Amino acid sequence: MIRSTSGTDRYAASRGQHERAARSLAGGVATAFRAPQLPVPITMAGGSGSHLRDIDGNEYIDYGLAFGPMLLGHSPASVIEAVQRQVATGIGYGASHRAEADLAEAICRTVPCAERCIISNSGSEAVHIALRIARAATGRRRVIKFQGHFHGWLDPLSVGNPGSPDAGPATAGQDPGASESVTVCPWNDLDALAAALDDVDVAAVIMEPLAVNGGCLVAGPGYLEGVRRLTSNAGTLLIFDEVITGFRLALGGAQERFGVIPDLAVLGKALGGGLPISAVAGRADVLEEVATWRVRHAGTFNANPISAAAAVAVIGQLEREAATIYPRLESLGDQLAAILREETANAGVPLVVNQVGAMGYAFVSNVPVTDHDALLRADADAFRRFAAALLDEGVHVISRGLLYVSAAHTDADLEHTRAAVARVAQAMSATSQVNA
Repeated sequence: MIRSTSGTDRYAASRGQHERAARSLAGGVATAFRAPQLPVPITMAGGSGSHLRDIDGNEYIDYGLAFGPMLLGHSPASVIEAVQRQVATGIGYGASHRAEADLAEAICRTVPCAERCIISNSGSEAVHIALRIARAATGRRRVIKFQGHFHGWLDPLSVGNPGSPDAGPATAGQDPGASESVTVCPWNDLDALAAALDDVDVAAVIMEPLAVNGGCLVAGPGYLEGVRRLTSNAGTLLIFDEVITGFRLALGGAQERFGVIPDLAVLGKALGGGLPISAVAGRADVLEEVATWRVRHAGTFNANPISAAAAVAVIGQLEREAATIYPRLESLGDQLAAILREETANAGVPLVVNQVGAMGYAFVSNVPVTDHDALLRADADAFRRFAAALLDEGVHVISRGLLYVSAAHTDADLEHTRAAVARVAQAMSATSQVNA
């Protein structure tokens, strides 16, 4: 049952907490992704299964899932038990431990491209060690990325990000020289990529195989296969950024689902079940650059025992239950997208939902959003208001439009969500809050 507080301000405690945090924590939030939430960045007090509870006592069905990692839901028993066992043994050693090999074997067992892997802490840093490995393995310097794809917040690849109208930097303070060796190409355009690959100095092409961050945009027919062919012919390594799609789109990620195998893949988010961990997996001959110490891969917290134990538990459960978990995730994703489309259409609210499996992206737009240019034209402010109104109805979604479902979501969750979306859409339509 979804509960909410009564009174004039159901978010009073969250407002107070945000004001308190802002006095010592710059901006009042620990990551900029939380800042746009209306009416205020919500302070959560707990989570279980598909539900979150905030410090005001409001309870929500959660389709944000900590920006994606909670594929098994909040506080899954398998992860909690693994973490508790490890905490009782040790928090960190500065030395090798059994879970390192356990995790590496699990990744190599489940990810199609993975003959070897390395382990780190976040998607951003894993992307950058992947580029370093690619440069060492090829003896080349340049990297190609795509407009509207996101590969973390570090300077070199934080250009041409989702929502950016050009290939410029994402934020103030970036070193303009850091991306001098990066070429930003339009996605879904094989001719443009072929022209960029005429530069014989291209070490790697990196992409989201499903452009989730930029709108859950799907590659055109034959495009991924064409990229694989072009990079192979050019002697350039193909890197799939599967920080979001890894383990979520299938046990083997997007590469399993789409049948296109990269040279390297970057993994994160769902891998840790909510704990910080990431990995780079791929060809043994390429990862030999790390094995021989030509490329130094260092980090105090790499394969921290607690995070590693959580990741082993996540992959283990996904392997054991793959035959039921992934069809269920597919069905849940389909149903959530259908609910949003149907109930907003009934109210005359122009909501577009792009969805593949257990993830999606919603926009207030009068036209389909099939490329980055269409994403730029969508009414982002209207969707933020839509998300804020859903909070009042006990449904939590990411305010920029990303949608995730977990193995813990239920049919009852979907029933409540349908009724909530219907009420919000009717209210928005009645008050003319949509100007898409």
